[in-house]
Amino acid sequence: MILSLDCSTTCIGWAVFEGDDLIEYGKLEPTVAKLDWKSRIENLLPQVDELIDKYKPTKIYQEQVPMGGKGGNLVLSQLFYLQGALSVVESIINKIPVEYIEVATWRHNVNISSGDKHRDSKKIKSIEKANELFGLNLAYELTKGGNYKSGDDDCSDAILIYASTREKYRKPLVFGKRRRIS
Repeated sequence: MILSLDCSTTCIGWAVFEGDDLIEYGKLEPTVAKLDWKSRIENLLPQVDELIDKYKPTKIYQEQVPMGGKGGNLVLSQLFYLQGALSVVESIINKIPVEYIEVATWRHNVNISSGDKHRDSKKIKSIEKANELFGLNLAYELTKGGNYKSGDDDCSDAILIYASTREKYRKPLVFGKRRRIS
């Protein structure tokens, strides 16, 4: 079994695979409202440990914290703190190898990075791609102005992080280079 995680301090999307087959997916959220970010992480860690106990993965795939972005240093420091805390639970306590996948890499591999710089658009593309590849009904909601409001992008990202490593789900090679599929 493989466990794939898309992590933030407010929600952790997860997916369990056996080979190329998606077995189950979901999201973990703090069980207590209005916690500060460190307390949210402390609340999420036992939930990740429960997933590990339930599915007994032999490897974990996780999105690498990006080295830049719109969130600034505070958001990056919070994500690195979370990644370090999860590393303790995953590889030190449970002795499970973890592979970190760069955001741009997994998005490129499943063909949802094609030149679009808008974060909300990538969330929608992630949900639509996971639905397409796995026959799911993940949903999203738009504002009256047509912008992304909320949705199942935590789940879709977790699914696609691992799927991006599998040849079955990657965009095809043409003359030694990957090409975009319309």
